[in-house]
Amino acid sequence: MKMKIEGLFEESIKKAVENMDESSIKNLSRLVNDLLVVEGEIGNTEERLRKLKDQQKQLSEQAIPDKLAELGVADLRLSDGSRISADPFYSARITAKNLGLAHDWLRDNGHGDIIKNTLTVSFSQGEDADATRLAELLTKEGYLPQTKEAVHPSTLRAFVKEMIESGNSSFDVDTQKKFSVYTGKRTKINR
Repeated sequence: MKMKIEGLFEESIKKAVENMDESSIKNLSRLVNDLLVVEGEIGNTEERLRKLKDQQKQLSEQAIPDKLAELGVADLRLSDGSRISADPFYSARITAKNLGLAHDWLRDNGHGDIIKNTLTVSFSQGEDADATRLAELLTKEGYLPQTKEAVHPSTLRAFVKEMIESGNSSFDVDTQKKFSVYTGKRTKINR
């Protein structure tokens, strides 16, 4: 049976190739060329967008806040009613490398409540009744639950902002490295 199916497939391919005329091949070639041109344009557009985002970041987070500071003003109102200011922002993330250190620091300094624990257990079809049992019974039954600890990114960002703005001395530069803290000022234009 296998040889019969392969034979039919080979025959159908052979017929399709034999039935292609030169204009069909040229049309296919044009379509492939069009695809390559579009893919090239997408690549160029993505690169241009990346460069524009880098330029936006440099203007918003460096050039304009620096100029406002140089002028000694916190914000500026323009003739069209817009207001320009450079507001502080905070960014942080816990890398896999620093996960243990960061979580230990949070727990040791009374902030362990921002760590969320997730317990996930997979059951096969027909095991709905088992899924309702408590987590400690799962181990006795031979299931291996997967656990995950994490701090939600927006919770971490708010926490870092609070720690820095409150001047908490325990959240020093070395501690901030555990959280990959990045701070700066970002230009805000209110229209």
